[in-house]
Amino acid sequence: MKSQTRPENQAVLDTLRAFREEADFLQSELSARLNRSQSYVSSAERGLIRLDALQLADWAEACGSTLTELAQAIEKRWR
Repeated sequence: MKSQTRPENQAVLDTLRAFREEADFLQSELSARLNRSQSYVSSAERGLIRLDALQLADWAEACGSTLTELAQAIEKRWR
């Protein structure tokens, strides 16, 4: 089974969106903090692009968190 179709992948996408929303950012606001386009944030949240570990760390930091906290939140959604 491809990872994009696994239910755990949706947990990752939901967590990315939740981190942004908990930081009270619009996609455009987070994209500015990441120095990326708004479509990058949208594509990441919809699973059209996959983020590597460094990009996940940047996402978490831009939302005022850490990669560790992001990973823990993803694992919690997997359960």
